[in-house]
Amino acid sequence: MVEFDSDGVQYPNIAAAILRSGVMVNVERALIDGDEGWALLDVDDNDAGRFIAALTRKGVTIRIQKDAVSHNRTDCVDCGLCISICQKQVFSFDENWQLVVDSERCVLCGRCATYCPQRALSIQK
Repeated sequence: MVEFDSDGVQYPNIAAAILRSGVMVNVERALIDGDEGWALLDVDDNDAGRFIAALTRKGVTIRIQKDAVSHNRTDCVDCGLCISICQKQVFSFDENWQLVVDSERCVLCGRCATYCPQRALSIQK
């Protein structure tokens, strides 16, 4: 995740880092409000170091997303609603029909947490 505030500087830092590093980047989600915001970028693991270096040279804050979805196994009843509404296939069932969470696929939309009837899911931004 890239977090930024422009402090009055209008410069396309992400685009410049892509050009500087030559790394292909997929913008999964972004929220920009006035002079600040964040963008969730998907970068191949092999290219991440080079891309992060290109961004940090411009003073951009980088945070590696880990465990984006918190799953409370105690409250979860394995109803599968999250599987139905998640467009990124973060959720699945294992061979015992228990919920499995692949939080690396999460794009922080929050739909799972909003619609979970047991409130067993939350998003960590």
